[in-house]
Amino acid sequence: MALIRISGFSGENRALHPSLLAEHQATVSSNQRPGRGDLRSWNAPQTIATVPAGRSSMYRMGRDVASDAQYWLSWPSVVHAVRGFDPGDTTERTYYSGDGAPKVTDNVMGLGTAPSPTSNFPIASRPLGLPAPSAPLTVTTLQGGTGELVSSYYVYTYVNDWGWESAPSPVSTESNRPSDAQATLAGFTLPPSGNYAINRLRIYRTATGSSGATDFYFLREIALATQTTTDDLRDLGEVCPTVSWAMPPDDLTQLTALWNGMLAGISGNRIRFCEPYVAYAWPENYDVIPPDSKPVALGVFGQQLVVLTNGRPLMVSGSSPDAMDQQLMDLPQACVSPRSVVSMGSGVAWASEDGLCWIGQGGARLITAGIMTRADWQGLKPATIIGAYYEGLYLGSFDDGSGRCGFLIDPASTSGIYFFDAGFTALHVDPLQDQLYG
Repeated sequence: MALIRISGFSGENRALHPSLLAEHQATVSSNQRPGRGDLRSWNAPQTIATVPAGRSSMYRMGRDVASDAQYWLSWPSVVHAVRGFDPGDTTERTYYSGDGAPKVTDNVMGLGTAPSPTSNFPIASRPLGLPAPSAPLTVTTLQGGTGELVSSYYVYTYVNDWGWESAPSPVSTESNRPSDAQATLAGFTLPPSGNYAINRLRIYRTATGSSGATDFYFLREIALATQTTTDDLRDLGEVCPTVSWAMPPDDLTQLTALWNGMLAGISGNRIRFCEPYVAYAWPENYDVIPPDSKPVALGVFGQQLVVLTNGRPLMVSGSSPDAMDQQLMDLPQACVSPRSVVSMGSGVAWASEDGLCWIGQGGARLITAGIMTRADWQGLKPATIIGAYYEGLYLGSFDDGSGRCGFLIDPASTSGIYFFDAGFTALHVDPLQDQLYG
């Protein structure tokens, strides 16, 4: 009996006429599991936990815990969650955008005191940041003093129970008084309503440092309820660090962890960056604005931030937010689905109108060129694609009008594409478990 032996099955190729396909390529590949080159099917997915219906995003709190059966945060909107980077934090502080204004939660307020696997997490959160005081304080010179006249100005900030500090208040009116005369400080405004946990105020006074520059230097800290205090001529401390700080804008989305303690996000036409290792401070002077296009999504590989737009992509890099350089890429492939963007270690993949695109080590290219025509790709409805990283492959879930299905493709070796029948409305990769959840 004659045998025909075929090995190295590489999935489906829709771009070529069937008569031109190599022996290892298929005209149709359904539910074939890639990896070994044989015809191997997928195992049925396991049910690990249940989140409320209608969720578009999920994230597992308690990632230091081996079990993956509980502590799932989920949202009906498209949310990007990032674990905090404070080495002293024991509560798994987590920042996220997409659920209204940017927020922060942890495994205390987010999970509650007796969490149930079926609870609707996160239970509670705080705004990401503190508002600045809205009014200046007033300064009254006390009697006495014979020194030369000195001009001073004051500001104050809010501080919460985590040690977060707001931007300063408006500057006080000028205080001219003898250098040895004390002053009464009053007119402190209470913070606006909200779960900020503000419990104290820090007061700063102008002085000229050794460099000859005049800055606001720390004078004293008082409880939030204090109505008045004094400038008792004590030695001044450090320069106010929060002069340029601001809360992230309410419309910030696409919160993304970078290198060197930085976070990035999108607000309107701008790419915003936080102060290094200060996730709640977003100075406006760090903004990057893509030329002639609007940013829609972010991805990261190495120390490169890939900004996907409604035009050409942009590469942004730098060691700190005040030293970011941008480079417009020569790849006219707009991102049509922000949820399709996947950071894959060596590069970033996203869906365009022409196919699945890639920027990374080795440059930029259209991954699906040669295995799918534009018409084939359009049949998947690329604007519906949700992407995730799975075992070195790009996994996409799409809705072509007949229900959600999926595909897998290897950006490093694009000899075929593997389609499967399962579909997902939310995907989450857990590095500890080395598992993909949907």
